[in-house]
Amino acid sequence: MNRARTNNNNNNNNNNNSKPNHSMGNSASSSPLHDHLNKNQTSDVDINDITVEHHHSHNNNNNKQGLRNASSFSDILTNIQSSSNYPIIKATFFVIAWAIASSSLIFLNKYLMSSAGFHYPMILCSMGVLASWAISVLMIKTGFAEFTQRQKITVRWYLINVMPIGLFAAMSLGFGNYVYLYLSVSFIQMLKACVPAVTLFVMFIAGLEKLDQRVLLGVVVLTVGTTMSAYGEIDFKWVGVVMMVTSEFCEAIRMAVLQYLLGNLRFELVEGLYLFAPASLFCLLLGIMWLEFPTFMRENGMLKILENPALYFTAAMLGFCVNYLTLGVIKSTSGLTFKVLGQAKNTMVIFLSVLLFGSTVTGLQIVGYSISMIGFYIYQIGKMAQTARENEEKSMMHELASQK
Repeated sequence: MNRARTNNNNNNNNNNNSKPNHSMGNSASSSPLHDHLNKNQTSDVDINDITVEHHHSHNNNNNKQGLRNASSFSDILTNIQSSSNYPIIKATFFVIAWAIASSSLIFLNKYLMSSAGFHYPMILCSMGVLASWAISVLMIKTGFAEFTQRQKITVRWYLINVMPIGLFAAMSLGFGNYVYLYLSVSFIQMLKACVPAVTLFVMFIAGLEKLDQRVLLGVVVLTVGTTMSAYGEIDFKWVGVVMMVTSEFCEAIRMAVLQYLLGNLRFELVEGLYLFAPASLFCLLLGIMWLEFPTFMRENGMLKILENPALYFTAAMLGFCVNYLTLGVIKSTSGLTFKVLGQAKNTMVIFLSVLLFGSTVTGLQIVGYSISMIGFYIYQIGKMAQTARENEEKSMMHELASQK
């Protein structure tokens, strides 16, 4: 009997201890929060664990929803950049944007100079150079880009190093645009296939390139294919071919001078536009004043611009986009991939020119261009092997020097 009474008292004490100890002013009944805490305490789960688990679950739900919950354009960019496929997405964007901008600029320039009667090629290409310079200045002044080489730039250094590059760049642009007055778009793209041959010749003469048997074979095949394409051209004009070859030589010399004068001094794209565009624009203005400005004033060329300013503004913006996206393609892929993509783009432009402008492409031209593509492939394979061999030799010499 006493043992039963004792057990009864212990049970009452336990029941009293299990009830929450309310402070003054609180209701004696159990609140939902207290019930939640008591449930978690009896199941040996910490409330902090529940909070963390709920937070992670919330983040996971946000990640799964992805772009659907993006409230702004910056959120979309953040979601894309955090993706594991971002490098592929970035490279694909640059390649597609560059191909579209470059091809659009080719067709627009051809239309303006041929159909619209704006036969002032230097004035037209100077619009793109001016836009590139203006936008680069704006980006640097507003802090969107940096000019890290400012301390190294002097007037003497600029005249000796930059002005020659600007001169050859202006000549390459000027002659490259003049050729659209004399040759079809398709034939111009075929002639561009011999650019590696011209570049190799200039680099070898300047002592900046060594001859490799496979590279030389590729150049020979390229030359044969390009010659066949030229022979098969129905509307062949020597003045146009000479201008095209001159443009390619000027571009090759520009690259050689750039490599020789600047050496390891590298600029970002915006820095390069900020530095080199004024020199190119100055040289273009000299050519404009000598060759085009009198005719431009006599024929009231400004009226042609004012009649459809949107087209000329588009040409200027496309000029900037092509310059910017070119570096984007090279940085996100490689220089070799850029050359391959360039030839693929030229092939696409040839077919589009047939559809849009009714350019005539003969069977001999198709055979010649196909041979040029084979030569281009041999050239690139040989160039890759030559570069790998030179890098291996440099590494071996470096190891021998370090051992001494």
